[in-house]
Amino acid sequence: NLYVVERLNHTIRKIDAQSSRIQTIAGTGHAGYSGDGGPAAEAMLNQPHSIAIGPSGERLYVCDIRNHRVRVVDLKSGIIETFAGTGKPLPPVNGARYAESDLLGPRCIAFDEKGNGWLALREGRAIYRLDLVDETLHHVAGTGEKGFEGDGISAKDATLSGPLGLAVSPVDGNLYFCDTDNHLVRMIDLTRQPETIHRVAGTGKAGDTCKDSPLDCELARPHGIDVNGAGEIFIGDTNNHRVRVFSR
Repeated sequence: NLYVVERLNHTIRKIDAQSSRIQTIAGTGHAGYSGDGGPAAEAMLNQPHSIAIGPSGERLYVCDIRNHRVRVVDLKSGIIETFAGTGKPLPPVNGARYAESDLLGPRCIAFDEKGNGWLALREGRAIYRLDLVDETLHHVAGTGEKGFEGDGISAKDATLSGPLGLAVSPVDGNLYFCDTDNHLVRMIDLTRQPETIHRVAGTGKAGDTCKDSPLDCELARPHGIDVNGAGEIFIGDTNNHRVRVFSR
């Protein structure tokens, strides 16, 4: 089935793969925060942005950005709960339990084959790993300050500007993300200790000129990203109205 976020309608829709019918599975269409513990279709969301199916395949995670929370919908029962965030727009405490932690602008959530969750905070300018066993979150990248510094150094010491898309490569296991306001795609090498950050596409200047190397290819506020089993990286190059693809 296909799940679609309608951010400004404050809803999540499902398109049934067999019948092609569409239905609202979460959100009333009105901005707000309500409904935990009840049917998701009767709950209120506030500009949901990104969604992801969790490792079990039975839970849909929603970045409820204006509520500064991550919500989760049980796809069998239809019940919605808050998974992470207190609703306070503040940076989280490293190592805290994510259900009791503040979040500052959660924009994208993703999961890897090892069962880890990954969360990008746009206004927080940082990326966190979610330990789904201990139910804690751990700082991986971004100082919280706006900028583009730190290529090749520890990801925790790097500055970001509007991280949005996230994808873990099934080939090399590294984390790729859109550093949107820097017009870049960057990669966190999770095989190193400490993890290091690297520019993999974009010049840092908004534009549409693309040469042979992805590092010489201008992007314009990329948002979405995915990596397939062949290691190809797909980028939603938003302001250029293109989808780009390159291989490492």
